Amino acid sequence: MTKILILLTVFFNSFSANPEIEWDAIYTNATYALNHAKKAMESNNFDHQRFYSEKALESYDKIYKYLEEFEDEEFKLKIENTISDLEHAVDAPDWDRGRFYTKRVYQNTQELITTLDLRSAAEKPVEQPIKILPIDSTSVKQ
Repeated sequence: MTKILILLTVFFNSFSANPEIEWDAIYTNATYALNHAKKAMESNNFDHQRFYSEKALESYDKIYKYLEEFEDEEFKLKIENTISDLEHAVDAPDWDRGRFYTKRVYQNTQELITTLDLRSAAEKPVEQPIKILPIDSTSVKQ
């Protein structure tokens, strides 16, 4: 009996150990981060710039959590670098330095969204176009 329990425990743990990556949630958080980075760039108040940078940082932290099981180290490194830039933007000593890092985050986030779009397009199956047949005027009752 205990052997069966151990076997079932190992079996179910193997499924929970390899969760699927939620690309939709990553894409959503990336768009939130882009929106917050844009607001941080447009702000003319240092406190507002820091506030929106913190919001973007929260989004990137969520993205990184979703990618913990992801194998592509280069992709994860880009996310880590963007998080580092956001931390610098939040802790910037002045408005100009914060704006510098926010611009880098904005550009990196645009590249991330483009990468996610290309990944999504590559994974979607090609749909067959719908054929529209011409109507024969002799068969239509008037």
